[in-house]
Amino acid sequence: MSTEHPTCPDCHALVADLTAHERWHTRLVADVAKAVSQALERR
Repeated sequence: MSTEHPTCPDCHALVADLTAHERWHTRLVADVAKAVSQALERR
């Protein structure tokens, strides 16, 4: 019996919980965008 995990369409990682992984991607992008905005404001 094969227990294949789905692959993330964005980063191609094999994941056990694709929904949770997609939430992680969303949070990562939001955190990076916030950090860039804050860095630009400091200039």
